[in-house]
Amino acid sequence: MKSKLRHLVAAVAIILSVLVAAAQENRTLTGIVTTFKQYPLFNASVVTTGSGKSVKTDSLGRFAIECPAKENIKVSASGFKSRTVKTAKQNVLQVDLLFEDNAGDFNEAVSNGHISEKTLSYAIDEELKKSGKDYSKYNSIYELISSELYQVTVKGTSVINKAIRSLDSNPQVLYDVDGKILSDISYISPVYVKSIEFIDDVGTTLYGSKGANGVIRIKLKN
Repeated sequence: MKSKLRHLVAAVAIILSVLVAAAQENRTLTGIVTTFKQYPLFNASVVTTGSGKSVKTDSLGRFAIECPAKENIKVSASGFKSRTVKTAKQNVLQVDLLFEDNAGDFNEAVSNGHISEKTLSYAIDEELKKSGKDYSKYNSIYELISSELYQVTVKGTSVINKAIRSLDSNPQVLYDVDGKILSDISYISPVYVKSIEFIDDVGTTLYGSKGANGVIRIKLKN
């Protein structure tokens, strides 16, 4: 009887030691999920690859999740390229998700509330200024505008603001090409475009009432 009791106690001790060891291997991972290396993503998904635990990021892109020491995490957000991150011995992470810059991804990212339309548009514009994007793949200036500027709709040679800014029945945007106001931009070949951006709200005050429906600002290569 005593022998059986000793075996039982030993078995319980072994089980407890295994549980304690497992508990000691768990750790809390904290971090922030961003895009363009600085803009936080809200409601991004953080999932442990082994146990399948998941959390969402807060409005500042922050998260905290408990997982075993050797477990990795997968981070994803609609409109962005998902990443599997090897955590190794790190307990604090910054995970940056790549935005591939197309209309579908833009709408997904904004409609799911991961980032505001204004912030994402600004981030894209700033990135374009740094990278000097090649627009030669487009066949016309209007195809370029339709693909690159998410705030406007292109109908033939007419470009209108999706959000009507004036009482004008035809919210045609204004064109600013190298500082000159033009009514016709059909002659511009995409290969000669250095940068293009859409300006609205406060940014249009420089243009007066003519810029009420927004302004497309185009800079050409020298």
